[in-house]
Amino acid sequence: MKKNIMKKLILLLSISSAVLVTSCNMASDADYDAMAKDMCDCVTKSSAGISDEMKDALVKSEKDGTDMQKAMTEVMMKDMEKGMADAQAMMDLGKEMETCSKDLEKKYDKVYTTESQDVVIEKVLVALKGQKGCEFTYALMKMGAKEMKKQQ
Repeated sequence: MKKNIMKKLILLLSISSAVLVTSCNMASDADYDAMAKDMCDCVTKSSAGISDEMKDALVKSEKDGTDMQKAMTEVMMKDMEKGMADAQAMMDLGKEMETCSKDLEKKYDKVYTTESQDVVIEKVLVALKGQKGCEFTYALMKMGAKEMKKQQ
């Protein structure tokens, strides 16, 4: 399950940075803020099936710098039925994020930057961290960015 989710998160991060590298208007802070808001809206809408307990555990794990996989497992072990529903909802979130990525790619098709992918991802994360109500999205994207760095 973790690899599938991570692939989707990495895909979203990759597309968000690729979007900003491809076209006509230089990316501004407002573009990063808008993209962060759009990413948050997408994840919020797509993660409705994930329990608040799971979301809170992942947000807390990100803030504390602890292992998110362990945090997920702990929540799942408390209530196996609820845990299985969360696992399915997380996989569904990955599928929804693919659709969102395509929509974001279209929306930001005319925005570009000369900055590296790492810098773009960091700017999106900074913008996302500043978005009220987007703590879960930030935690997921931060987890995806960490995984992406491991694979470089």
